[in-house]
Amino acid sequence: MLGKCLKYDLKYVYKVLIVFYLIDIVFAIFTRILFSFDNSFMLHILALISSGTTISFMFSIIINNLMRVWARFVKNVYGDESYLTHTLPISKSTIYTSKFLSSIITMFTSILVIILCVFIAYYSKENLEVLKNTLQFFATVMNSTTIKVILTAFFVIFLEFTTILQAGFTGLLLGHRSNNLKMAKSILYGFLNYLFVVAISVLIIYIIGLFNPNIMALFNSNSNTLSVDIVKTALTLGICLYIILIGIYYFIDIKVFKKGVNVD
Repeated sequence: MLGKCLKYDLKYVYKVLIVFYLIDIVFAIFTRILFSFDNSFMLHILALISSGTTISFMFSIIINNLMRVWARFVKNVYGDESYLTHTLPISKSTIYTSKFLSSIITMFTSILVIILCVFIAYYSKENLEVLKNTLQFFATVMNSTTIKVILTAFFVIFLEFTTILQAGFTGLLLGHRSNNLKMAKSILYGFLNYLFVVAISVLIIYIIGLFNPNIMALFNSNSNTLSVDIVKTALTLGICLYIILIGIYYFIDIKVFKKGVNVD
C-alpha cells in the first residue's frame, strides 16, 4: 500500500512541478541561444531578461515544491480527501511515510532540474574552466577530490531543504491539533521547529567542543585561523546531526499522527 500511496502523492506534486520544470528548461535554452549572439545589443538585453527569468524560476521550483508537498499533506490528511484517507486499510505511519518520501523524491529531482538549467543556460568552455578551477581549489584546500566536493555541496543543499520540509510537516501536525487558527499556528510551529533544529545542532556541536579543542575552535577562532581538518570535521558532524534530528522528528511526527487528527 505504501507504493500506491506514494504514487498518488508524487502524481499530485509533480502535476504542478513538471510545468515549472519545463518552463525553466525552456528559458534556460532561450538564455543559451540569446547569449550566443555577441554582436547584438538588443539580443544581449533579451538574454539578460531571459537569464533573470531562468533564475527566478529556479527559486519558484523550490518554493512550489515545498508548498505543493505541504498542500498535499493538508488536503489529504485534514481536508476534503481526509475522510477517504482515514478509512483506507492502511496505518497512519504508512500515510505519513508516503508524504515524507514524496517530499524527499520531489526535492531531489527539483535540485537536479535546477542544476540542469544552470548547465544549459551558462555552460561554456570558459565557465566550465572557471568551475573546474574553483572546485579544484576547494578540493585541494580540503584535501579531497572534485567529485567529493560536488557531492558534499549537493548533499548539504538537499539536506537543508529536507530539514525545512520536515519542520513544515511537524508544524502542520502540531498546528492542526488546535481548534482555531490552525494554519497560522502551523506556520508558526514549523518556523519555530526549524529554528530549534538549527539551535540544537549548534548546541550539540558546542557541547562536543567542550571535550574536543578542535571543535571548540569553531567558536573561539575566526575563519582565517581555522584549519582544514577542523572545517571538515565540523561539516561532517553537522551533516550527521541533521540526519539524526530529521530521523528523530520523523518518528516523533508519526507518534503525534497516530494520536489522531482533527478533520476540518
